[in-house]
This record gives sequence, C-alpha cells and structure tokens, in this order.
Amino acid sequence: MRPARASRAASIALGLCAALCASLLFSSCLTKVEIGSPDLGKAADGAWKGYYDGKLVKVEVEIEVASHRIESIRILKHECGKGKPAERIVDSVVAAQSLQVDSVSGATYSSKCILKAIEVALESASRG
Repeated sequence: MRPARASRAASIALGLCAALCASLLFSSCLTKVEIGSPDLGKAADGAWKGYYDGKLVKVEVEIEVASHRIESIRILKHECGKGKPAERIVDSVVAAQSLQVDSVSGATYSSKCILKAIEVALESASRG
C-alpha cells in the first residue's frame, strides 16, 4: 500500500473509531425510558401538566382531558438538541388515545421523553 493510501485508511479507521466511541459515550448518558399505559378511564377533566428529565432531554407538556379522552397536548418545553422532529408524536398520541405509539425515527429518545412527560400528566389527571 502506498504511504498516501495507508495514511488515508488510517485516518478513516480513526474517524470510525472516534464516531463509535462518541456513540457509546452518548448512549451511556441516556436513561432507559419505560412508558406505561395510564388508564384514561380514571383521568379527570381539565388541563394537566407533566414533566420528565431524561438528562440530555427535558420535556414539559400540558394535556387537556375531557370525558376521559386526550383532547390536546401542548409541548411547553423541549430541551433536546436535534430531537425537535419528535414533537409530532403528540398527534399520534391524540389520534390513538394511547401512549403505545411508534417513536419518531431519528428522534427516538426525545420521543420517549415526550411520551413519559405525557404519562406523568395523565397520572396527575388520574389522581385528580
């Protein structure tokens, strides 16, 4: 192998190694987010707030509940870096009337943090 090619190959390998290390470091900072299934039948009418701190992603939402249905979800705060596309998950939750919806591709962790904040709000609504 010529020196220029060897240098380029080494540079590519080093770049891939750095990317892998960065990915592993990033994933180790994230907490595993488990999404429950709150009972909408217990949710009282009104506006309810929920907050979730997933370290790198922080979310605050306000949900509007009427007749045991989620009428709307507003994202009040979403600190997320590049996870903004996840915000469209609220439309899926309202349509499905469930937190058991698909995450937004490319914004999985932000999606789960938004779902968790909605779960917290629904739990508040269930306690009245």
